[in-house]
Amino acid sequence: MRQATVVDVRPALNVVASVIRWLSLAYLLPLGVALFYRENPWPYLIPFGLAAVLGLAGERLIRAPKELGVREGFLVVALAWLTIAAFGAIPYALDHHNVVDAYFESMSGFTTTGATILTDIENEPKGLLMWRQFTQWLGGMGIIVLAIAILPKLSVGGRQLMETEAPGPNVEKLTPRIYQTARALWKVYVGVSLVEIGTLKLLGMSFFDSVAHTFSTMATGGFSTHALSLADFSPAIQWATLVFMLLAGTNFALMYRVFCGRFVALKHDSEFHFYLGLIVISGLLIALLLPGMPLEARLRHGLFQAISIITTTGFASVDFEQWSNVLKLVLLALMFFGGCAGSTGGSIKIVRSLLVFKFIFREWRKVIHPQAVLPVRLGRQTVSENAINGIMAFAVLYVTTFAVGSLLLLLDTTVQGLDLSVLEGVSMVAATLGNVGPAFGVAGPMASYAQLPDTAKLLLTFLMWAGRLELFPVIVLMTREYWRR
Repeated sequence: MRQATVVDVRPALNVVASVIRWLSLAYLLPLGVALFYRENPWPYLIPFGLAAVLGLAGERLIRAPKELGVREGFLVVALAWLTIAAFGAIPYALDHHNVVDAYFESMSGFTTTGATILTDIENEPKGLLMWRQFTQWLGGMGIIVLAIAILPKLSVGGRQLMETEAPGPNVEKLTPRIYQTARALWKVYVGVSLVEIGTLKLLGMSFFDSVAHTFSTMATGGFSTHALSLADFSPAIQWATLVFMLLAGTNFALMYRVFCGRFVALKHDSEFHFYLGLIVISGLLIALLLPGMPLEARLRHGLFQAISIITTTGFASVDFEQWSNVLKLVLLALMFFGGCAGSTGGSIKIVRSLLVFKFIFREWRKVIHPQAVLPVRLGRQTVSENAINGIMAFAVLYVTTFAVGSLLLLLDTTVQGLDLSVLEGVSMVAATLGNVGPAFGVAGPMASYAQLPDTAKLLLTFLMWAGRLELFPVIVLMTREYWRR
């Protein structure tokens, strides 16, 4: 019998080192902002040097003996996100935040969650605020997708990496080569971001705020440079942001086809139709239940919060913590849908939700017509039973993780002496696992997660990471079979 051997981790470590080396360049943006506002540059110079030196040393010292496969892809993505969040935490730690808070804020940024521990946002250094926003923009399309676009050595094995990291159940190959697909997606991402910066500036935002909010809008992240989020800005800016959030929650492959003139793609995209329908219905429902507001304000806040929660952006146009419990339950339910596959949104994803509903409807029909052959279709395509089984398994795993996480959080905070209501606890878990950001109660849209004990913050940090990787890579890495071959 052949003896089992431990999986070779060197290819994964080599790629992670390359990603860290390139990440060092990201610190130049907050460094420039800090110098412009005459702030302390060391919180960005120190991690810039560390990332560059350690990344380069890792590349040189850890040679990759083979190309990346599916097994290595899981490890690369999981390690990359943990390591990137650690390097991203350094500016917060150097700005006198404790290590747990720094890592929480960094993981929240890169995973585009938008949950924050900052309690006095307007008085934070401008450089740190820009770093906070920029981490979301980098994490939105995906650090690994960016690496595939710029690192030639990842052109082989890149598809496995994209399928492991990219939000959604599959990766659409828009061009013959996977690195060209990664570049095409980033071109759309950058292009729409530039349009939003110009739009917000024209509507009265400062250039700093325009760039900062564009970073978090396009990433569906939700960090803001203002404690009151988008409630601090005009209705015109809220309407504009609403539109860009909707775009950010759309499949970027679909947007790429539309920008290339293939408008027929919109006609046949069932996921996009379901996405728009869900937004309209939930937005109007919220508007209908909002009391004491003019019609325009009710429509604006209803659609804004529906889009913000469905796309997992997490911006707030109003303090929805003051809303009724019925409206809060509506928002809690919307946290489980997420954006379209191939968007920057988190959570379960629209396409999976749609197929779950189709599967349930199919099973109901089979009870009535047991001999009928009833395939599940998505648009004009028949979805294979293997794909359906995989989606149902993911949905069960997601709900189970949510339930276990909620129980652990409520137990931990009770032991630590923090009395959370059940709605507060489950909303925090749903908001972090789904990368939504704001929850209810002490972690509401105008508050923060700062009051939670460190153990609870670490649990929620894990959920952010696991939710961004869509659970399966995390589960796979926890099995003994993965590490033996």
